[in-house]
Amino acid sequence: MLIRKIFLFTALILITVMSFAQAQKNIQRSWIKTSIEDLSGKVTEPDTLYTRYSFNKSGLNISFYPGWDDYKMTWEVSDNSAKIGFDTYTIETLNDSVLVLFLDGFRRIKFMAEDYLSSQEKYLSSLGEYNGRSLYKASQAITPRFTGKDNFRNFIQKSVEGYNINRASYFLATFIISEEGRVENIKIIHGISEGFDREITKQLLATSKKWRPALFQGKPIQTEMFYDIKYLDSLAPGRLN
Repeated sequence: MLIRKIFLFTALILITVMSFAQAQKNIQRSWIKTSIEDLSGKVTEPDTLYTRYSFNKSGLNISFYPGWDDYKMTWEVSDNSAKIGFDTYTIETLNDSVLVLFLDGFRRIKFMAEDYLSSQEKYLSSLGEYNGRSLYKASQAITPRFTGKDNFRNFIQKSVEGYNINRASYFLATFIISEEGRVENIKIIHGISEGFDREITKQLLATSKKWRPALFQGKPIQTEMFYDIKYLDSLAPGRLN
């Protein structure tokens, strides 16, 4: 009887350890928010903002832009919960394609795995060819990602901080990230000034080879992205994409 109890206890420990290890493995990928349910009882506007959680061994990257990371936080998984920063969420669902996190009295967030979404042809938008290869439009599901150590937005804008933008202005450029992660074919669609445009172009080119190319069904493809800066008033940049 004692041997049987020891065996059952050991088996239970092994199952728990294996379950924990599987949860650690399954969550370590990029997840794109698909819906959010407010549980606070307050009337809120629908949350349509792009949000991505990228879990890896060194930390959690949270971003509101498909092409780069914004903020880094700590995370850990135990049993059926995930501690993110100072908040502990209940993991309601976790598999190869879906993650649902629940914080009592606050919110429930549903995510889809980025690698699951990027394998679906409906998210591919063809732009023809570039340099003899198929070219696609970067999207929330299928996108290159900046892998440099710097904060991407800060790196791009640091060389134009001295420009006196004293009126509402808008900058828009498109560029291609090749299958090798190179920045190519930068086009200024809406410029601010010759010097300003030149500095942004120089900074974009400096990020070449610091990109992970967009992936479709696990294979690299070349995509066209855009980057914009909106100055709402004097020296007050708005959103950047």
